[in-house]
Amino acid sequence: MRSAVLTEELRKRIHDYIGPFEQYLSSPEGRRDTQDRLERRRFFQSFTSEKLAELEEAELGELISHLWASRIFTNKRYLVERLVTENGLPKLRQALQELMWGEGSVYDRYSQFLKEVKWFGPAMVTELLAHVHPRQCGVWNDRARKALVVLGFGELLPLKKYTLSAREYESFCRVLSAIAAELSGLEIPDEPDLLLVDYFLYEVFSSQKRKLIPETLVKEFYHDEIRDMIRDIGSWLGFEAESEEKIAHGARVDVVWRARIGNLGVVTYVFEVHKGGSIDSLILNLQKARSNPTVQKVIAVSDQRQLERLRQEVHGLPEEFRKALGYWKVAEVEQVYQNLAEATESIQRLELVREEFPIGQAEPS
Repeated sequence: MRSAVLTEELRKRIHDYIGPFEQYLSSPEGRRDTQDRLERRRFFQSFTSEKLAELEEAELGELISHLWASRIFTNKRYLVERLVTENGLPKLRQALQELMWGEGSVYDRYSQFLKEVKWFGPAMVTELLAHVHPRQCGVWNDRARKALVVLGFGELLPLKKYTLSAREYESFCRVLSAIAAELSGLEIPDEPDLLLVDYFLYEVFSSQKRKLIPETLVKEFYHDEIRDMIRDIGSWLGFEAESEEKIAHGARVDVVWRARIGNLGVVTYVFEVHKGGSIDSLILNLQKARSNPTVQKVIAVSDQRQLERLRQEVHGLPEEFRKALGYWKVAEVEQVYQNLAEATESIQRLELVREEFPIGQAEPS
Protein backbone atom coordinates (compact mmCIF):
# COMPACT_ATOMS: atom_id res chain seq x y z
CA MET A 1 0.00 0.00 0.00
CA ARG A 2 1.35 3.41 -0.93
CA SER A 3 2.07 5.88 1.82
CA ALA A 4 -0.06 9.01 2.03
CA VAL A 5 3.13 10.87 3.00
CA LEU A 6 4.71 10.44 -0.43
CA THR A 7 3.58 12.11 -3.63
CA GLU A 8 4.20 10.40 -6.94
CA GLU A 9 7.06 12.81 -7.60
CA LEU A 10 8.73 11.91 -4.28
CA ARG A 11 8.27 8.20 -4.98
CA LYS A 12 9.85 8.65 -8.41
CA ARG A 13 12.88 10.41 -6.95
CA ILE A 14 13.33 7.69 -4.33
CA HIS A 15 13.14 4.96 -6.97
CA ASP A 16 15.76 6.75 -9.06
CA TYR A 17 18.25 5.81 -6.32
CA ILE A 18 16.99 2.34 -5.42
CA GLY A 19 18.81 0.68 -8.33
CA PRO A 20 22.26 2.00 -7.33
CA PHE A 21 21.46 1.20 -3.69
CA GLU A 22 20.69 -2.43 -4.64
CA GLN A 23 24.03 -2.62 -6.44
CA TYR A 24 25.76 -1.31 -3.34
CA LEU A 25 23.97 -3.84 -1.09
CA SER A 26 25.03 -6.74 -3.32
CA SER A 27 28.68 -5.60 -3.41
CA PRO A 28 31.25 -6.92 -0.88
CA GLU A 29 31.16 -3.53 0.82
CA GLY A 30 27.37 -3.60 0.99
CA ARG A 31 27.29 -7.12 2.42
CA ARG A 32 29.85 -6.08 5.02
CA ASP A 33 27.79 -3.02 5.94
CA THR A 34 24.60 -5.10 6.17
CA GLN A 35 26.28 -7.43 8.64
CA ASP A 36 27.67 -4.43 10.49
CA ARG A 37 24.18 -2.89 10.72
CA LEU A 38 22.81 -6.05 12.35
CA GLU A 39 25.76 -6.27 14.73
CA ARG A 40 25.42 -2.63 15.68
CA ARG A 41 21.77 -3.12 16.47
CA ARG A 42 22.58 -6.06 18.75
CA PHE A 43 25.40 -4.10 20.41
CA PHE A 44 23.32 -1.06 21.33
CA GLN A 45 20.31 -3.15 22.36
CA SER A 46 22.59 -5.06 24.75
CA PHE A 47 22.69 -1.91 26.89
CA THR A 48 19.54 -2.87 28.75
CA SER A 49 17.95 -0.71 31.41
CA GLU A 50 19.57 -2.89 34.06
CA LYS A 51 23.00 -2.53 32.46
CA LEU A 52 22.63 1.23 32.11
CA ALA A 53 21.73 1.50 35.80
CA GLU A 54 25.21 0.19 36.65
CA LEU A 55 27.03 1.90 33.77
CA GLU A 56 30.69 2.69 34.45
CA GLU A 57 32.83 5.22 32.60
CA ALA A 58 34.60 2.55 30.53
CA GLU A 59 31.26 1.16 29.36
CA LEU A 60 30.05 4.67 28.56
CA GLY A 61 33.21 5.09 26.48
CA GLU A 62 32.47 1.87 24.62
CA LEU A 63 28.90 3.01 23.94
CA ILE A 64 29.96 6.44 22.68
CA SER A 65 32.84 5.08 20.59
CA HIS A 66 30.48 2.93 18.54
CA LEU A 67 28.46 5.96 17.42
CA TRP A 68 29.10 7.27 13.93
CA ALA A 69 28.47 10.76 15.32
CA SER A 70 31.60 10.50 17.48
CA ARG A 71 33.87 9.56 14.59
CA ILE A 72 35.52 12.99 14.30
CA PHE A 73 36.79 12.70 17.88
CA THR A 74 40.12 10.95 17.50
CA ASN A 75 40.48 11.21 21.28
CA LYS A 76 37.33 9.48 22.52
CA ARG A 77 38.64 9.71 26.08
CA TYR A 78 38.35 13.51 25.90
CA LEU A 79 34.74 13.29 24.74
CA VAL A 80 33.78 10.84 27.50
CA GLU A 81 35.52 12.97 30.13
CA ARG A 82 33.57 16.02 28.96
CA LEU A 83 30.29 14.10 29.14
CA VAL A 84 31.02 12.92 32.67
CA THR A 85 32.35 16.30 33.84
CA GLU A 86 29.42 18.26 32.41
CA ASN A 87 26.66 15.88 33.51
CA GLY A 88 27.93 13.48 36.17
CA LEU A 89 27.81 9.70 35.75
CA PRO A 90 24.67 9.18 37.90
CA LYS A 91 22.72 11.67 35.77
CA LEU A 92 23.98 10.06 32.54
CA ARG A 93 22.89 6.61 33.74
CA GLN A 94 19.39 7.80 34.54
CA ALA A 95 19.05 9.91 31.39
CA LEU A 96 20.22 7.08 29.11
CA GLN A 97 17.86 4.63 30.82
CA GLU A 98 14.93 6.96 30.23
CA LEU A 99 15.96 7.76 26.66
CA MET A 100 16.52 4.21 25.49
CA TRP A 101 14.00 2.21 27.55
CA GLY A 102 11.69 4.69 29.28
CA GLU A 103 7.92 4.77 29.10
CA GLY A 104 5.85 7.12 26.99
CA SER A 105 6.60 8.54 23.56
CA VAL A 106 10.12 7.88 22.33
CA TYR A 107 9.98 11.24 20.55
CA ASP A 108 9.24 13.09 23.79
CA ARG A 109 12.08 11.20 25.45
CA TYR A 110 14.42 12.32 22.67
CA SER A 111 13.46 15.96 23.21
CA GLN A 112 13.75 15.75 27.00
CA PHE A 113 17.19 14.13 26.82
CA LEU A 114 18.54 16.91 24.60
CA LYS A 115 17.28 19.53 27.05
CA GLU A 116 18.79 17.84 30.10
CA VAL A 117 22.12 16.38 28.93
CA LYS A 118 25.08 18.47 27.77
CA TRP A 119 27.54 17.51 25.01
CA PHE A 120 25.04 15.17 23.34
CA GLY A 121 23.97 16.57 19.98
CA PRO A 122 20.91 15.57 17.94
CA ALA A 123 22.96 13.24 15.71
CA MET A 124 24.27 11.25 18.68
CA VAL A 125 20.89 11.00 20.40
CA THR A 126 18.92 9.99 17.30
CA GLU A 127 21.60 7.48 16.33
CA LEU A 128 21.29 5.80 19.72
CA LEU A 129 17.53 5.60 19.27
CA ALA A 130 17.80 4.35 15.68
CA HIS A 131 19.91 1.39 16.79
CA VAL A 132 17.72 0.56 19.78
CA HIS A 133 14.35 1.23 18.13
CA PRO A 134 15.03 0.93 14.38
CA ARG A 135 11.33 0.57 13.49
CA GLN A 136 10.40 3.85 15.14
CA CYS A 137 13.45 6.12 15.05
CA GLY A 138 15.81 7.42 12.40
CA VAL A 139 19.10 9.33 12.40
CA TRP A 140 18.85 13.11 12.08
CA ASN A 141 22.23 14.35 10.90
CA ASP A 142 23.75 16.58 8.24
CA ARG A 143 24.09 13.85 5.63
CA ALA A 144 20.50 12.66 6.02
CA ARG A 145 19.17 16.21 5.75
CA LYS A 146 21.14 16.92 2.59
CA ALA A 147 20.06 13.64 1.03
CA LEU A 148 16.43 14.52 1.77
CA VAL A 149 16.97 17.87 0.03
CA VAL A 150 18.08 15.94 -3.06
CA LEU A 151 15.00 13.73 -2.83
CA GLY A 152 12.69 16.76 -2.66
CA PHE A 153 11.48 16.72 0.96
CA GLY A 154 12.19 20.38 1.62
CA GLU A 155 8.51 21.28 1.92
CA LEU A 156 7.60 18.34 4.16
CA LEU A 157 10.44 18.57 6.66
CA PRO A 158 12.42 21.39 8.36
CA LEU A 159 15.66 20.32 6.69
CA LYS A 160 17.58 23.47 7.64
CA LYS A 161 17.14 22.85 11.37
CA TYR A 162 19.87 21.39 13.55
CA THR A 163 17.62 20.30 16.43
CA LEU A 164 14.08 19.05 15.95
CA SER A 165 11.25 19.31 18.43
CA ALA A 166 9.58 16.09 19.57
CA ARG A 167 6.78 16.50 17.04
CA GLU A 168 9.18 17.40 14.23
CA TYR A 169 11.29 14.34 14.97
CA GLU A 170 8.17 12.18 14.93
CA SER A 171 7.21 13.63 11.52
CA PHE A 172 10.75 12.99 10.24
CA CYS A 173 10.56 9.35 11.35
CA ARG A 174 7.15 9.01 9.69
CA VAL A 175 8.72 10.11 6.41
CA LEU A 176 11.55 7.59 6.87
CA SER A 177 8.96 4.86 7.45
CA ALA A 178 7.37 5.77 4.13
CA ILE A 179 10.78 5.53 2.43
CA ALA A 180 11.36 2.17 4.14
CA ALA A 181 8.13 0.91 2.58
CA GLU A 182 9.49 1.85 -0.85
CA LEU A 183 12.60 -0.29 -0.11
CA SER A 184 10.51 -3.35 0.76
CA GLY A 185 11.51 -5.21 -2.39
CA LEU A 186 15.20 -5.31 -1.53
CA GLU A 187 16.86 -8.64 -0.87
CA ILE A 188 18.06 -8.17 2.70
CA PRO A 189 18.01 -10.42 5.82
CA ASP A 190 15.00 -8.64 7.37
CA GLU A 191 12.34 -6.04 6.59
CA PRO A 192 13.67 -2.54 5.86
CA ASP A 193 13.81 -0.40 9.00
CA LEU A 194 14.74 3.23 9.58
CA LEU A 195 18.37 2.33 10.15
CA LEU A 196 18.51 0.82 6.66
CA VAL A 197 16.93 4.04 5.38
CA ASP A 198 19.89 5.89 6.92
CA TYR A 199 22.22 3.75 4.79
CA PHE A 200 20.04 4.53 1.76
CA LEU A 201 20.21 8.27 2.47
CA TYR A 202 23.96 7.99 2.90
CA GLU A 203 24.18 6.55 -0.61
CA VAL A 204 22.01 9.36 -1.97
CA PHE A 205 24.26 11.88 -0.23
CA SER A 206 27.45 10.22 -1.51
CA SER A 207 26.21 10.24 -5.09
CA GLN A 208 25.50 13.98 -4.88
CA LYS A 209 28.31 15.01 -2.54
CA ARG A 210 30.11 17.32 -4.94
CA LYS A 211 26.88 19.17 -5.68
CA LEU A 212 26.00 19.59 -2.00
CA ILE A 213 29.14 21.39 -0.82
CA PRO A 214 28.76 24.69 -2.75
CA GLU A 215 28.00 27.78 -0.72
CA THR A 216 24.65 28.25 -2.44
CA LEU A 217 23.24 25.47 -0.24
CA VAL A 218 24.43 26.98 3.04
CA LYS A 219 23.26 30.57 2.70
CA GLU A 220 20.86 29.69 5.51
CA PHE A 221 22.60 27.83 8.29
CA TYR A 222 21.89 26.83 11.85
CA HIS A 223 24.02 28.70 14.38
CA ASP A 224 24.36 25.88 16.93
CA GLU A 225 25.28 23.30 14.30
CA ILE A 226 28.15 25.40 12.92
CA ARG A 227 29.25 26.20 16.48
CA ASP A 228 29.43 22.48 17.32
CA MET A 229 31.26 21.70 14.08
CA ILE A 230 33.94 24.28 14.94
CA ARG A 231 34.27 22.88 18.44
CA ASP A 232 34.67 19.34 17.08
CA ILE A 233 37.19 20.44 14.44
CA GLY A 234 39.27 22.01 17.20
CA SER A 235 39.14 18.82 19.23
CA TRP A 236 40.20 16.77 16.19
CA LEU A 237 43.18 19.09 15.70
CA GLY A 238 44.30 18.56 19.29
CA PHE A 239 43.07 21.77 20.90
CA GLU A 240 41.13 21.98 24.14
CA ALA A 241 37.86 23.01 22.54
CA GLU A 242 34.93 24.50 24.45
CA SER A 243 31.69 26.16 23.41
CA GLU A 244 29.67 29.00 24.94
CA GLU A 245 32.47 30.32 27.17
CA LYS A 246 33.05 33.66 28.88
CA ILE A 247 36.50 34.61 27.62
CA ALA A 248 36.75 38.15 29.03
CA HIS A 249 34.66 40.69 30.92
CA GLY A 250 31.45 41.17 28.95
CA ALA A 251 32.53 38.74 26.22
CA ARG A 252 30.83 35.36 25.90
CA VAL A 253 31.90 33.61 22.70
CA ASP A 254 30.68 30.62 20.70
CA VAL A 255 33.87 28.53 20.57
CA VAL A 256 37.31 28.64 22.14
CA TRP A 257 40.35 26.62 21.08
CA ARG A 258 43.27 26.46 23.53
CA ALA A 259 46.77 25.05 23.23
CA ARG A 260 49.90 25.15 25.38
CA ILE A 261 52.81 26.04 23.11
CA GLY A 262 56.31 25.93 24.61
CA ASN A 263 57.42 29.19 26.21
CA LEU A 264 54.39 31.03 24.90
CA GLY A 265 52.17 29.44 27.52
CA VAL A 266 48.47 29.17 26.71
CA VAL A 267 47.41 30.33 23.25
CA THR A 268 43.71 30.91 22.65
CA TYR A 269 41.67 31.26 19.46
CA VAL A 270 38.13 32.61 19.60
CA PHE A 271 35.31 31.94 17.14
CA GLU A 272 32.02 33.79 16.84
CA VAL A 273 29.28 32.46 14.56
CA HIS A 274 27.22 35.32 13.13
CA LYS A 275 23.96 34.47 11.43
CA GLY A 276 22.39 37.90 11.41
CA GLY A 277 21.69 40.98 13.49
CA SER A 278 24.05 43.76 14.47
CA ILE A 279 27.54 43.73 12.98
CA ASP A 280 28.50 46.35 15.56
CA SER A 281 27.62 43.97 18.40
CA LEU A 282 29.73 41.26 16.78
CA ILE A 283 32.72 43.60 16.48
CA LEU A 284 32.35 44.77 20.09
CA ASN A 285 32.23 41.21 21.40
CA LEU A 286 35.35 40.28 19.42
CA GLN A 287 37.15 43.39 20.66
CA LYS A 288 36.29 42.47 24.25
CA ALA A 289 37.54 38.93 23.64
CA ARG A 290 40.87 40.38 22.47
CA SER A 291 41.33 41.94 25.92
CA ASN A 292 42.18 38.45 27.19
CA PRO A 293 46.01 38.38 26.93
CA THR A 294 46.05 34.73 25.79
CA VAL A 295 43.82 35.40 22.76
CA GLN A 296 45.95 35.45 19.61
CA LYS A 297 43.22 35.46 17.01
CA VAL A 298 39.47 36.13 16.83
CA ILE A 299 37.58 34.56 13.94
CA ALA A 300 34.19 35.61 12.62
CA VAL A 301 32.21 32.81 11.00
CA SER A 302 29.34 33.55 8.63
CA ASP A 303 28.26 33.46 5.00
CA GLN A 304 30.15 35.41 2.37
CA ARG A 305 27.72 38.34 2.34
CA GLN A 306 27.92 38.89 6.11
CA LEU A 307 31.69 38.58 6.12
CA GLU A 308 31.99 41.21 3.41
CA ARG A 309 29.86 43.54 5.52
CA LEU A 310 32.18 42.89 8.46
CA ARG A 311 35.29 43.66 6.38
CA GLN A 312 33.80 47.02 5.45
CA GLU A 313 32.79 47.87 9.01
CA VAL A 314 36.23 47.16 10.52
CA HIS A 315 38.09 49.08 7.82
CA GLY A 316 38.61 52.13 10.04
CA LEU A 317 39.41 50.26 13.26
CA PRO A 318 42.93 49.97 14.75
CA GLU A 319 45.31 47.88 12.68
CA GLU A 320 46.16 45.63 15.63
CA PHE A 321 42.55 44.46 15.83
CA ARG A 322 42.19 44.10 12.06
CA LYS A 323 45.29 41.89 11.92
CA ALA A 324 43.96 39.73 14.73
CA LEU A 325 40.60 39.25 13.00
CA GLY A 326 40.05 36.21 10.78
CA TYR A 327 37.16 35.33 8.47
CA TRP A 328 35.80 31.81 7.98
CA LYS A 329 32.96 31.06 5.59
CA VAL A 330 30.28 28.65 6.79
CA ALA A 331 30.65 26.65 3.56
CA GLU A 332 34.33 26.12 4.37
CA VAL A 333 33.53 25.04 7.95
CA GLU A 334 31.14 22.40 6.63
CA GLN A 335 33.65 21.21 4.06
CA VAL A 336 36.49 20.98 6.61
CA TYR A 337 34.26 19.08 9.02
CA GLN A 338 33.19 16.63 6.32
CA ASN A 339 36.75 16.08 5.11
CA LEU A 340 38.05 15.51 8.65
CA ALA A 341 35.27 13.03 9.36
CA GLU A 342 36.08 11.07 6.22
CA ALA A 343 39.82 11.19 6.93
CA THR A 344 39.19 9.89 10.46
CA GLU A 345 37.07 7.03 9.15
CA SER A 346 39.78 6.04 6.69
CA ILE A 347 42.56 6.18 9.28
CA GLN A 348 40.54 4.24 11.86
CA ARG A 349 40.12 1.38 9.40
CA LEU A 350 43.91 0.96 9.45
CA GLU A 351 43.83 0.29 13.22
CA LEU A 352 47.20 1.98 13.65
CA VAL A 353 46.65 2.89 17.30
CA ARG A 354 44.79 0.89 19.89
CA GLU A 355 42.17 3.15 21.47
CA GLU A 356 41.26 2.92 25.13
CA PHE A 357 37.66 2.40 24.08
CA PRO A 358 36.76 -0.02 21.25
CA ILE A 359 35.77 1.86 18.13
CA GLY A 360 32.88 0.77 15.96
CA GLN A 361 32.95 0.37 12.20
CA ALA A 362 32.79 3.45 10.04
CA GLU A 363 29.48 4.77 8.76
CA PRO A 364 28.38 3.21 5.47
CA SER A 365 30.31 4.68 2.58
